[in-house]
Amino acid sequence: MKGLIHYHFTTYFRTYKYVPPFSVFIMMLVINYTYVPNPILDSYSYTSIMLFFIMGWFTITIFHAEDEGQKQITIMHAKNKKVYYISLILNCTLTALVLSIAAVAYPVIFNAFSPGLHSVHLVMGFLAHFSLAVLSIALSSFFTRGLVKNNVNSWWGVISILIGSLVLAVEKIEILKIKSINWVLPPLRYSMENMSVDDKMISFPVRVYGQFTWIFIYSIILITIFIAVMEKRKAL
Repeated sequence: MKGLIHYHFTTYFRTYKYVPPFSVFIMMLVINYTYVPNPILDSYSYTSIMLFFIMGWFTITIFHAEDEGQKQITIMHAKNKKVYYISLILNCTLTALVLSIAAVAYPVIFNAFSPGLHSVHLVMGFLAHFSLAVLSIALSSFFTRGLVKNNVNSWWGVISILIGSLVLAVEKIEILKIKSINWVLPPLRYSMENMSVDDKMISFPVRVYGQFTWIFIYSIILITIFIAVMEKRKAL
C-alpha cells in the first residue's frame, strides 16, 4: 500500500495537474487576508468552504492522473482493485490534510486575525477545513471516470453536487425539517453552524464534537460505498 501511495503521488506530481487548484488555493488565502484584522471563526468558515470546492478539483485530477491504459496496468500490479482505490483516496486525504493545516496556519503566521486568538479557534478551524475537505473527496469520488466515463460530465457532476450541498447548508429549505431525509443529505451545514459562534469563545460547544464526528462518519460511509461499487463493477 505504501508503495502504491507513493506511486500515485509521484505520478500526480509529474502531471502538473495540481498547479491550477493549488494556485487558486494560495490566491484565495492571500486575497482573503489582504486586509487585517479579520474575524477568526468567520474567516476560517469562509476558507473551509473554499477548500470544500477546491478539494473536489484536486480529487478529480488525482483520480485522473493516469490514462486509462496505465490505470489498468497499475490495478493489475496492485492485484486488488480495492487497494488501488483506497490508495487514491488516501492520497486525496493527505492532500486535504496539508491544505487544511496551511489554511489554518497562514493567517496566524501573518498576524491577520483580530486580538483574542485562542487554541480552541485553531482546533475548530482545522476541523472545519479537514472535515469539509474529506466530505468533498467522498462526494467527488462518485464523479471520477470509474463511474462517469465522460470527462465533461465528471466536472459538471462534481460542481453540481458541491454547489447543491452548499445551497442546502445555507438556505432554510423545508425538506431539512424532515429528520429521515436530513440524515442522507451532505452535512456541510453542521460545519457552518459550528463556525458561527462568537470569537470570544474559549471552550468547545457541546454540539461541536457530535457534528464534526458525523461529517467524518458520513464521508467514510460514502467512501466505503464508492469502493464497494467499484469492486462490484470489477465482477461485471
